[in-house]
Amino acid sequence: MSKINNELNKGILHSLIGKYSLYILQITSLAILARLFTPNDFGTLAALQVLILFFQLLATSGLGPAIIHKDSINDEERDGIFSATLIIGLMLSLLFIYITPVLANWLELMNVNLLTYVLALSVFFSAISMLPLASLQKDTQFIIIGKAEIMAELIALMVCILLYFMGLGVVALAIKILVTPIGRFIFYHRFSNNTEIGKAKIGIKISSIIPLFAIAKFQLGFNILNFFSRNLDTLLVAKYFGVTTVGFYEKTYQIMRYPLQLFTFAITPALQPVLTRYKSQPDIIFTAYYQLAYKLSFLGILTATIMFWYANDIIFILFGSQWLAVSELLKILALSIPVQMVLSSTGGLYQAMGATKHMFYCGVFSSVVNVSAIIFGVYIGDMTVLCSSLVAAFILNYIQCFYVLHRFVFKVKRLKPFIILSSFVLTSLLNIFFGQTESIKPDSFNYADSFYNIANVIVPLALIFLFVFIIRRKVRLFLNDYL
Repeated sequence: MSKINNELNKGILHSLIGKYSLYILQITSLAILARLFTPNDFGTLAALQVLILFFQLLATSGLGPAIIHKDSINDEERDGIFSATLIIGLMLSLLFIYITPVLANWLELMNVNLLTYVLALSVFFSAISMLPLASLQKDTQFIIIGKAEIMAELIALMVCILLYFMGLGVVALAIKILVTPIGRFIFYHRFSNNTEIGKAKIGIKISSIIPLFAIAKFQLGFNILNFFSRNLDTLLVAKYFGVTTVGFYEKTYQIMRYPLQLFTFAITPALQPVLTRYKSQPDIIFTAYYQLAYKLSFLGILTATIMFWYANDIIFILFGSQWLAVSELLKILALSIPVQMVLSSTGGLYQAMGATKHMFYCGVFSSVVNVSAIIFGVYIGDMTVLCSSLVAAFILNYIQCFYVLHRFVFKVKRLKPFIILSSFVLTSLLNIFFGQTESIKPDSFNYADSFYNIANVIVPLALIFLFVFIIRRKVRLFLNDYL
């Protein structure tokens, strides 16, 4: 057990270092851009970005996890797979150009022709980045991945700001979305030269991609279902509430997802490569995963509570006073953070066990639940109801997902770990009984007070964590020396 924990901790640490450096830059980037562009600008791009993300999802086709799961890939197969991704990327880019005007017309978006061609290129570069990225992930080179993503993000930010001051408006935001995948591909491809798979070249054995679909087909199906269940709300809000409202909503959801990015999304890439090595020992994986899930749930509770009580200050610091209208929505969505943090980490678990078929069935269930919650909120015509419905949907998905894990993947009847975990992840809901709605006066906020309010909570917590970490290490060293 100690071996898997050591490997998992090492992989997670490297992933955290890479991802956290990127997230700090992304948050800084967003704070700058939110002050340059209006909610309407972000709303227009958010509606189109749903289509971009969908095509990027199709472009990767769930092949990344399949490559990581495969024991070995020779040079001929590698080059054939890379050529296949070039063809897939080109075809999807052309399809994107054809479909985007239809979506824009349905959403009543104006002047998006230039955006369409710019964003189509991002789909192509996302497709050809899949293999180099998977080769780095397979070798757990997460720090190198982080360096590549940081450099790409920094270049994209500088280009975006330059184009904004040249008067290109929302097009500058779209070009940032294009420059980022271009930069990532260049750096991924260069750094992949030192991996086990090696640097990909154009090859003729395109059929090498076919065996990967045996694993990838359920992964792709799950990703598509999960995508629509998580992004349909953006399209419907844009259609029935307007692009300004979707601009506010998209930023609310983005803030809520920061903790998921900082913890779960940074950890998940390390789960599959490490846990896959123990796929023949499910009991070891089961125990190791729950130890990780307990830690995630505890972090989720603290994060949700801070975000619930200090929503106004967080929004003001990140985006400025023009975005304060989203604070009530953020409070509601924050309650789902512990559940989502744990739920988001299960993907690597399913992949490591080769249970992508079961993951797909979970995706079907969660899609139905999430879409029902979204349609209900849109039908009522109230964004507060929509957000509350989504929180309830996430809880139902969590229960169903762990039922499948216990019953069909691990085939165990041990309910105690699940009961303990559930008591943790649902604790954040208690905040709603003590919260109260208050009128927001933008003029009453200033950076000094907002930073002080948040630091007054986070700094003591950080010191407590540091103290506990040091004490644990000293106690462990003492026991090793004298026992």
